[in-house]
Amino acid sequence: MKKIFKALFMTLAFVTICAVVFASPENPTDGEVLAAYNKALPVFEYFDIKPLPTNGEMKKELGFMIYYNVTDPKIKSMGALRSAMDGVFTPALSNMILTSRNMYREFNGTLYVAPAGRKVNKFAGNTTFKVTQRTADKIILQTSTEIFGKDLKTVVKYQTKDFNYVKTASGWRFATFEAIK
Repeated sequence: MKKIFKALFMTLAFVTICAVVFASPENPTDGEVLAAYNKALPVFEYFDIKPLPTNGEMKKELGFMIYYNVTDPKIKSMGALRSAMDGVFTPALSNMILTSRNMYREFNGTLYVAPAGRKVNKFAGNTTFKVTQRTADKIILQTSTEIFGKDLKTVVKYQTKDFNYVKTASGWRFATFEAIK
């Protein structure tokens, strides 16, 4: 009897281990994809609308760019900025954003920013979201934003953008991201 229980226990343990090792990670729900978007948006805005804050006390000039020390208590170095980016974007997208925009530099271990945020599009209205699972490792988050006419009351068109949300070795990350307003 003991041998039967032992064999049953070993079989059950083996099946459980195999299920854990070979189980595919859960697919995010629509709510989780939207939450991920809301987490990624402020990080993207560091390079678009809302650069990291500075008090202007320390500045560095590099060519035609003037950089000021970043005062965000959570992001004090390029490594910390990169970590925040890699938490929501794929490494390829993080690299592309960092290299295409020379907004941030690190001097002597301190992060500096050339604050050059743009204004929000005043013609952009409400945005709706649609989540579509394309494959086991790719989800499309589609946004549709109202665009108002000159009167800022009449919707004249809708601007649609797709964001690729992909499964990586580090979890789900955005492979594409851009401003919608």
